[in-house]
Amino acid sequence: MKQLTCYGLLLGLLVNSAVIAADSEPEWRYTIRPGDTLIQFSTRYLVKTADWGQLQKLNQIINPRRLIPGQTLRIPLHLLKQHPAPALVLAVTGSVQVNLPNSAAYELHSGEKLYSGAKLHTAANSSATLQFADGSTAMVQPNSIMQLDTMSVYEGGGMVDTKLRLQQGRAEIKANPEHKPDNRMEVITPSAVAAVRGTEFRVAVENAVTLEETLDGRVGLIAANQEVPIAAGYGSIAEQGKPARSPVSLLAAPDVHALPIKIDRLPMRFELAAQESAVGWIGQIAPDTSFQQVLLEKTSDTPRLSFADLPDGKYMLRVRAKDISGLQGVDAVHAFELNARPFAPLLLTPGNNATVRTAQPDLTWSEANGINIYRIQLARDIAFSDKILDVSSSQNHLKPTQELTPGDYYLHVASIAGDDQGPFSDAIKFTYKPAPVAPDLTLSALSFDDKSMYVSLPTPLEGLRYEAELASDTTRNQVLWHGESMDGKLQMPRPDAGKQYLSVRMIDTDGTTSPFSTQIIEVPHKQHWKLLLLLPLFAL
Repeated sequence: MKQLTCYGLLLGLLVNSAVIAADSEPEWRYTIRPGDTLIQFSTRYLVKTADWGQLQKLNQIINPRRLIPGQTLRIPLHLLKQHPAPALVLAVTGSVQVNLPNSAAYELHSGEKLYSGAKLHTAANSSATLQFADGSTAMVQPNSIMQLDTMSVYEGGGMVDTKLRLQQGRAEIKANPEHKPDNRMEVITPSAVAAVRGTEFRVAVENAVTLEETLDGRVGLIAANQEVPIAAGYGSIAEQGKPARSPVSLLAAPDVHALPIKIDRLPMRFELAAQESAVGWIGQIAPDTSFQQVLLEKTSDTPRLSFADLPDGKYMLRVRAKDISGLQGVDAVHAFELNARPFAPLLLTPGNNATVRTAQPDLTWSEANGINIYRIQLARDIAFSDKILDVSSSQNHLKPTQELTPGDYYLHVASIAGDDQGPFSDAIKFTYKPAPVAPDLTLSALSFDDKSMYVSLPTPLEGLRYEAELASDTTRNQVLWHGESMDGKLQMPRPDAGKQYLSVRMIDTDGTTSPFSTQIIEVPHKQHWKLLLLLPLFAL
């Protein structure tokens, strides 16, 4: 491992083991064709034609002018000519800065070509997907730093050599998708070497610790000169200067079958089921299943993911769980459609769970920006199957044309822009409960004894109570007594003989009151009270 160990601590991806000789010298294997000679081959493919002698010795060729078609010629990679093979930027999301040697940083855009030496810095909720000469791709995820170290094609196009240096953050690699036998890729990090047989895996660098998660194929993770094989569905961690840990199973894909397929509210919220051994969840949203362009990424310590905003449309959600060591598990993918525009207005009155006292209450909502038509629905049930009102209005307020009957009601409002109606607002519930009416005091009875006066009123309806005042004037400026009754029975000190004024009103549980009803009471002298045990109340 001379060439590998010279890098110190790094993470390398070797796509195909056929390029490694017995002494670990990387090499290319060429199938001899009719008419090939060793000197002709060396002139075309080698940096120095004179190195044909090394090939003759390595391959034990007796006659360099007569090669046998079909046989394999082994060529050490360091002898071959190389040509630059720039990476193509397939997709960019958010802000991705590029630093070039001896050049100022600039914003990366899709369609650009990047050459060796370019260093990418991705911001939060930003990513870049690169494609290399052999079709391999690397998605540099948010808050990451990756440098393009070597990108070249060996003479003849038979082999592609790619080296990437991940200094911080995460990258998702799909290497050599066409499984060409001679291609080679290395992803270099500060603390390990991974020799990969498969084509898909993730690499992360967190505080100089390397995390590797194999999604397809097999990875040999080498750290401190010791190799640990990691199969698909497993992961490992390599700390600087220490051997890689024994592989552990990646957490299973989260259950996404109960997630919504249509969303009409922002922020977008996804409630996942709790998962054993999971301490965190990661969610990514992309416009398609390739996830080359990650539009939003969120992490959470709970199985609830919330994403702020996206244009209306169809999207893919990719979620995975994270274990206590930081290894991220298997992905689950969920398709959904966002249709949150035009935004619903904010309902103002009545308030949620409010009680209204008028049979034609004012229904009001906020004005939505750029909206001049609203659709209003009022129903007796939360499902809005029993609608009593379904109208459109250009105003942000409405009064029902017909009086409501007592009971519960549900209201929601939607905005309409042109021919596009947005989602309804969250429904609010309110209750119409008529205000209490002034009591009829002609139904009352009055009685006296030596010390008290008694008033007997009809039993109030449920939730109501009486409030009464006895005054010596009609305006109740000189109140002689004040009291309340839940059952209609009032007892007060016997007032002086003569004309007094009794005022009574109803009070509801929420404090709503009726108007006062006032009656004149002729209080008899004490010697005559026994003759007037039941004195009717005369209307004022």
